[in-house]
Amino acid sequence: SVPREIVFDNKTKTNVLQWPVEEVESLRTNKTEFNDVKLGAGSIVPLKVGNQASQLDITVDFEIDKNALEVDKAGGRKGYNCTTSNGAAGRSVLGPFGLLVSANDNRSEQTAIYFYVTKGTDGNLKTFFCTDQSRSSKSTDVNKEIYGSTVPVLDNEKLSLRVLVDHSIVEAFAQGGRRVITSRIYPTEAIAGAERVFLFNNATRTSVTATSIKIWQMNSATMKFYFDDQKKA
Repeated sequence: SVPREIVFDNKTKTNVLQWPVEEVESLRTNKTEFNDVKLGAGSIVPLKVGNQASQLDITVDFEIDKNALEVDKAGGRKGYNCTTSNGAAGRSVLGPFGLLVSANDNRSEQTAIYFYVTKGTDGNLKTFFCTDQSRSSKSTDVNKEIYGSTVPVLDNEKLSLRVLVDHSIVEAFAQGGRRVITSRIYPTEAIAGAERVFLFNNATRTSVTATSIKIWQMNSATMKFYFDDQKKA
């Protein structure tokens, strides 16, 4: 993973934040930007990011239809668990929605990073942040776990996501780094220029708006090696 800065979350007072060190941003190049992309229930939207999507830095802010939030608050209590769920394919009123990275054109390979909002067993809305590797590779001998947990979202905060894609590693940061998931993936077809990026909303009735999407292609980091002259033969 890239080097990270770890600081106390002064907003929640209960979390630490993990965030890529600012030097990572010096590797950014060829920025692509989209605004106010509306995702209807069950929709998938391709994002054109040029001819190289194997090394990317992506930031996205999402807003959920507020009327749908009020409707779900009035619904019955539900339990949810990222690992035991159906992943990005599972559907409810408020999700899942997010990004598909390291995907090929027909999405037979894809790695999903997403939010899932539901009413918890305590009666309050909870936001889950998950990564679904179940379709990350057509290889049969690699990890394809669905993983994640709840992430604190304060009043009037948008759901924010940053994703670093570096060939076989995907690092996902939710809500400024309150939750972080690092995945190792091994695509067999979404490689060598065939990688694609999609927005998706697999909710059953709720629309979601990606208010801001920024995507940078990333240069490789320059590695510097240091040798101890005292150890020369």
